[in-house]
Amino acid sequence: DEGNVLTEEIAEDPDGPSTSGQGLNVAPESHSEVEEETSDGVSKSVHRVFASMMGENEEEEDEEEEEDEETLEQPTAGDVFALEMVLNRETKKMMKEKRPRSKLPRALRGLMGEANIRFARGEHEEAILMCMEIIRQAPLAYEPFSTLAMIYEDQGDMEKSLQFELIAAHLNPSDTEEWVRLAEMSLEQDNIKQAIFCYAKALKYDPTNVRYLWERSSLYEQLGEHKLAMDGYRRILNLLTPFDGDRFMHLARDMAKSYYEANDIAAAIEIMEEAFGKHQNLVSVEDVNIAAELYISNKQYDKALAVITDFSGIVLEKKEEEEEEEGDSSLENEVQAPVEMEEGQESATDRPDCARETPSPSSEKVTCSIPEGVPIDITVKLMVCLVHLNILEPLN
Repeated sequence: DEGNVLTEEIAEDPDGPSTSGQGLNVAPESHSEVEEETSDGVSKSVHRVFASMMGENEEEEDEEEEEDEETLEQPTAGDVFALEMVLNRETKKMMKEKRPRSKLPRALRGLMGEANIRFARGEHEEAILMCMEIIRQAPLAYEPFSTLAMIYEDQGDMEKSLQFELIAAHLNPSDTEEWVRLAEMSLEQDNIKQAIFCYAKALKYDPTNVRYLWERSSLYEQLGEHKLAMDGYRRILNLLTPFDGDRFMHLARDMAKSYYEANDIAAAIEIMEEAFGKHQNLVSVEDVNIAAELYISNKQYDKALAVITDFSGIVLEKKEEEEEEEGDSSLENEVQAPVEMEEGQESATDRPDCARETPSPSSEKVTCSIPEGVPIDITVKLMVCLVHLNILEPLN
């Protein structure tokens, strides 16, 4: 037994002295395992020493370069601390802006809480008396007015509730959501002017809110304040992103119609030109018709013709004729599609209201190709432009 114990100890400790032949075979076995790990007969330790003498291989150099780049991109502890300080200041600033500073003294906060509890229990009279006492001692605190507004709203007295809520909003003007709610309450009582005032207060603290601008402009239109409404719509157009092309075109179309009804043709043309310039791929047939109508009303026939030909598929081409054609044969040729017209002369189409004069040698002929599906309104405007540009001549 003692011999077995010694043999086990020698097997567990190969570096120790051995008294048997079994212990002598341990070191060569471990040495052979190390040698088997190498492929070229050289131990890995030799490879490491050689690499350290000659320089690291390309893979290790690439890894070191990547590590260097990462270390360069990582901010230092000072940078992180400075960034945290800035973020903390900005967070505190935002919290102060969002959470209005209460002007209710600490001595009255307990009474204010008691008033809210009484209101929640349905004890309205006691809650009203407590709020009145708080208002007497702290008239600039908005909390009691807001509680009174909720009490009267619960009692069904909406007019009195709105009045107390307006006082609370004036004492706490930075609450935009409250102003919007007051605007909606004012509209329920058909008080459009007061609703406009509330939206204006909300826009003072949130000037880029498209919804508030839209609602206020719509209310201006109801009151007949056309200029103020259009100014609001223009602000909306400036706030829309390039991804809001459909909304931009729809609003520009409505604004152009409103300007046209108000006899402000120049402003209507400006709006449509801006829409055509920013969103050419969203131009519809209705947009072409509106733009052509505006240009014709402003006697800008060349621009109207350009809009029609650019966006409706109508093609005008000029051709020179070397010989004078017979009147009858030319009529027969030009009745067929595409329609051909003499520049500076009357139309040679099959339309009953146009006729063509005898062409002169080497005159320029205009070929007009009108695809199917073009609305008759646009075709008529095309003829009007051609007449005023002396391409067609109407019958007397």
